[in-house]
Amino acid sequence: MMTKLVCPDCRHENESERVYCHNCGARLDRSGLTSKKAPISPEMRSQAHLKKMLDPKRGRMKRTAAQLTKTILGAAVCAGVVLMALPPDLPPRKAKYDFAPMINMDLITAISSRRPTPLIYSETDVNGYIASRLRPQKNASKSGFFPLRSVLVQFQEGQCAISVERQLFGWSIYSGSSYQVKVENGKLITRSTRGFIGRLPIASSLSQVPDFLMQKVWTSLDQERKTVARLAGIEFHPQSVTLIAPH
Repeated sequence: MMTKLVCPDCRHENESERVYCHNCGARLDRSGLTSKKAPISPEMRSQAHLKKMLDPKRGRMKRTAAQLTKTILGAAVCAGVVLMALPPDLPPRKAKYDFAPMINMDLITAISSRRPTPLIYSETDVNGYIASRLRPQKNASKSGFFPLRSVLVQFQEGQCAISVERQLFGWSIYSGSSYQVKVENGKLITRSTRGFIGRLPIASSLSQVPDFLMQKVWTSLDQERKTVARLAGIEFHPQSVTLIAPH
């Protein structure tokens, strides 16, 4: 229904588009008119949406956001690679150990004789023994694409940390993990608490990553691992380990 404008002077009804009265010429009061928007058809909505999608400014913003995201991700990856390439803060590697106890033979003797006195070894003792086991050039750990160069163990209360240095095209790559270790029913059970590659820390949930890099160590010391699994218990203390033979 079309709205009529009533002249305030002569009360004549005028069409809504008029500004002055058709009868007396007086100016009409148009303040009472309300503008009604025409309903938008589905076709008009589609055209508006397509126009918005094809807006060049909107495309530039999306491209800029995508490029910024790629830049941030690339920077994070580069930072991770740099951290993995940097050597961690470890004690200097000894070129030579003066004395390397025959730990595996001691364990076998203690197990067979059911010696009640526990065996106690320092970090230096264990590192010397491991170095002597890995020293021969024919050792499998020194061959292949990613040869092993050195292994370092460190003892803390209730934990054993193992750090490994391997070489890739002459460049040293360091990795390692800290473990909680126990002997249970003839099995050596280990749980990784943290790990690292270079200076990049690895969460315990991803501990299989540094463990993969230490696979040659486990293979080379497999005999020792089997012997330790026959013990009654193993305890780690600051800079020493206590091995308890079954009674």
